[in-house]
Amino acid sequence: MKLRFRSKVHRAVRAAAVAAVVASAVGATALGPASPAGAAGTGPDAYAVRGIDSYHGDHGPKEDQAFDWPAIARSGQSFVMLKATQGTGFTDGWFGRDLAGARSVDLVRTGYHYFTADQDGTAQADHFLDVLHREGFSGTRPGELPPVLDLEQCRSGGHRLRLGQVKAFLQRVQQATGATPIVYTRKNFVDDCLGGTEELSGYPLWLARYGTTPPEPLPGAKGWDFWQYSDRASVPGTPGKVDASVFHADRAALRRLAHQG
Repeated sequence: MKLRFRSKVHRAVRAAAVAAVVASAVGATALGPASPAGAAGTGPDAYAVRGIDSYHGDHGPKEDQAFDWPAIARSGQSFVMLKATQGTGFTDGWFGRDLAGARSVDLVRTGYHYFTADQDGTAQADHFLDVLHREGFSGTRPGELPPVLDLEQCRSGGHRLRLGQVKAFLQRVQQATGATPIVYTRKNFVDDCLGGTEELSGYPLWLARYGTTPPEPLPGAKGWDFWQYSDRASVPGTPGKVDASVFHADRAALRRLAHQG
C-alpha cells in the first residue's frame, strides 16, 4: 500500500516528503505514560476507539463536497484530526467548516499543522494559533484534543528540517494553549531527518504505519497513543477514501485527554 502521508497538503508535497510521518509515546497530560506498542501481530482491529483525519483534498475531486458529519459519527468514529494550517501562510479552506461539523455531533476533535522545513518554527506556530483562535478552538475545552504538529517534511527550498525550529513550535503552542501538543511522525523520519533525537518522546504521539503491524516507537519512547494504520479507509459520510487511526486506550482515556472527565 502506498504510504500516503497525513500531511494533507498538496499531493505533490506529500509525495516529495515521502520519508516522513508518525510517532508514539507518552502523554505528559491526561494520558500519562503511553501504553507499550502492541504485541507483534496485534492489528488495528484490536483497538476499539477509532477516528479519521482529513484535509481539503478529502472533499472530492473538486474539493467541494461536504462531509456528512452525523453519518460519520454513526459509523462509530470517536475522534477526528483536521488540517488547519501549513507553513506561515496556508490555511485549509475546509478547517472551519469541518471543525464545526465535528463539534455538532460531539466528536472529539483537533486541528493539525503541517510543518515546513524552510520556515521559522515560532512564526509557523503563531500562524497555527491564529487560525485555531479564529475558529474558536483552544485545545483545552471539553471535546478538544491538544493541537497536533505534523512532522513529515525533511527538506524544503534547499533547507533541511532543524530540531531547534521544531522545539520552538512546540514550546510556543504549549505556552499559548497550556496543552502539550500531540506530535505526528514516524521513527524512520526522526532517525533520518532529526538525528534520532529522543526529545519528542515526552509528547503524546501519533504514529503512522499502514497495515496490521503496529508502528515502531520513537527513540526514547515506549509506545504510541494514536496509530494511523490506513490511508484508504471507507467511512460513511465522506466522499472517498480517508486516513484512519486507532487510539491505544479506551474511550474513557480519550475523554480525559479531550477534557471531558
